[in-house]
Amino acid sequence: MKHNYVSAERFILSREFFGMKLGLENIGQFLRDIGTPQDRFKSIHIGGTNGKGSTATMLASVFEAAGYKTGLFTSPHLVTLRERIRVNGEMISKRSVTAFIERHRRELTRRKISYFELVTAMAFDYFARQNVEIAVIEVGLGGRLDATNVLNPLLTITTDVDFDHTEILGNTITKIAWEKAGIVKPGVPHLTGLLRPEAKRTIHAVCKERKAPYFALSRRDYRPRDDRFDFEALGLKLKGIHPGLIGPHQIQNGALVVKALAILRRNGIKIPVHAVKDGFNRAFMGGRFQLLNYRRWPLHILDVGHNAGGIAALVRAFRNRFGARKAHVLTGFVRLKAHQQMIDSLKEIALSFSLVPLQTSRSIDMRELIKTIDFGPIPYKRYGSLWTAHRHLLKSCDPDDIILVVGSHYLVGEFLGKIRT
Repeated sequence: MKHNYVSAERFILSREFFGMKLGLENIGQFLRDIGTPQDRFKSIHIGGTNGKGSTATMLASVFEAAGYKTGLFTSPHLVTLRERIRVNGEMISKRSVTAFIERHRRELTRRKISYFELVTAMAFDYFARQNVEIAVIEVGLGGRLDATNVLNPLLTITTDVDFDHTEILGNTITKIAWEKAGIVKPGVPHLTGLLRPEAKRTIHAVCKERKAPYFALSRRDYRPRDDRFDFEALGLKLKGIHPGLIGPHQIQNGALVVKALAILRRNGIKIPVHAVKDGFNRAFMGGRFQLLNYRRWPLHILDVGHNAGGIAALVRAFRNRFGARKAHVLTGFVRLKAHQQMIDSLKEIALSFSLVPLQTSRSIDMRELIKTIDFGPIPYKRYGSLWTAHRHLLKSCDPDDIILVVGSHYLVGEFLGKIRT
């Protein structure tokens, strides 16, 4: 069947009908049928609750600065699914998306390949066809049964373990950590960020069982200073590293990237020191404390924080940059999240709350949310859409106010999609 990009994208989106599929048998067999493209490039596999997208982006940026043809696979996207698949920073072309669907539509349909399985397979196929030398792959959900877990990577990384997707991954840190440790491969080094003790013990035990060398980021490895950090570990010394992404949490993510690079250098991957600094300076990822100065609007901050840990990191970044100032918070949430905990964190920096529904079936009903949430003394109002709320804020705000759009990839993606059209 011949496709144009619109019909190809429509077919991909239709795979959401099959829901979320956890398990490797289906995608594993499909990838074998198309030539195991994931074995035709080196890879780094990154899981975790928060920080994995930012960490993956910074790591890929360093590889590119070092001269490697670099693939990057992240999720979810903000405006177009093509954002998820990049080579040297450039999104997969519409032509390549269309060609993949034309080649494999019959088999994708027969096997009832899910949305995420399809996009993962398309990324691996694209990287192989583009002769990518090294790819940084972000886990979609969990790790053990995630579609990306068919890789044979050089290094696996767990950035963070916190409560999220508890209905799938478990309701204790130990259970969640065990699921995320599913990406650990026999004999392949595994690196963790600054974890809670129970998460660290769990992942270390899995590494020991699988004879995977275990490394952990330590606060002794790096010294933060303002928006930069110094690093010294595993024989690598660097001073004045400046992450392109904003916030104290990005200093920690950056230190994790440098430790990953030190491990890779010891295992034969050539990374010049200048490439580390260049890669960090160039790194950008939309929706990660993204500052937007648009037309004559007040300053906007866009952030995809969507769980308690992500919101707490956002609040720290806001305080670090703006001190005691506060923002008008425009927000919406999906169901099954720690909504009160997130609102409690946001109350520290909120002048007001504007609550809006998300453009997804996963959106929580705002009337239901208002019944269950204590906003304290902060004024709040419910709106029927993001744009109704935003127009109201623009009319009522002063030019030197701050508007914070936060709570979901869906919300930030809708906002960015609208202002780009």
